[in-house]
Amino acid sequence: MEAREFEVESGGTRIWCRVLLAGPPGRTPLIILCHGIPTGSPPVEDDPGYEGLAKELVRQGASACYFNFRGTGPSGGNFSVANWLEDLGHLAESLEAPGGWERKETCLVGFSGGGAVAILHAARNPGYGAVVSVSAPSDFTRLLPREMIAGFVEHARRIGIIRDPDYPPDLEAYYRELEENVPADEVAMISPTPLLIVHGDEDETVSVEEAFRLFRFAGDPKELFIVEGGAHRLRLHRGAMERVFLWLKRNFLAGA
Repeated sequence: MEAREFEVESGGTRIWCRVLLAGPPGRTPLIILCHGIPTGSPPVEDDPGYEGLAKELVRQGASACYFNFRGTGPSGGNFSVANWLEDLGHLAESLEAPGGWERKETCLVGFSGGGAVAILHAARNPGYGAVVSVSAPSDFTRLLPREMIAGFVEHARRIGIIRDPDYPPDLEAYYRELEENVPADEVAMISPTPLLIVHGDEDETVSVEEAFRLFRFAGDPKELFIVEGGAHRLRLHRGAMERVFLWLKRNFLAGA
């Protein structure tokens, strides 16, 4: 399969991206994979990463883009919700450029914090072919109360997703980003784009209640899949991913 590696400029920061092509743009649909917020946990042995997921999607007949949000991997900058929204916006624009994919030919698949960002982006930029959210929070502040923000920033420094010593310049403004970007408040605006919400009922990081809350506020068409015994990292859960692939075949790939 052909691979194209490139960078996108986002807010003065270079964002690393890679696309695996199942065929030319306009002839094959595109799936953009949005990773979650790193936790600093040790890597899982034999984890194929997002490249492995992208290769599987190519086998399903879709081109697949995976990339590093700001503050992760080879991309520059510092993590924040607003930064990640900006990154996804610039990446999507570059893929929609002349000779690329129309928005209706593109699906967003996001995991955890990346799923929340995908929901917000799709709600504010209508016309995507489909959206899949896996293990995503409905509201970042439900996971991270204001009194925990200083500790979170220090943790983010330790694991390297906040890299500049003077970032963020204003801790209160940094927290307001979480209050101003609430997936549950905007998820209804994704309709009439098909939406799949996937969550494990034993998620140790983001409570399964977050999925029920997102589903309650979402518009039609929507589907909720609760993975029995599923933990947070559902990308590594074969049954969960097979359900995602099946849903994509029915709701996106068949008509793309």
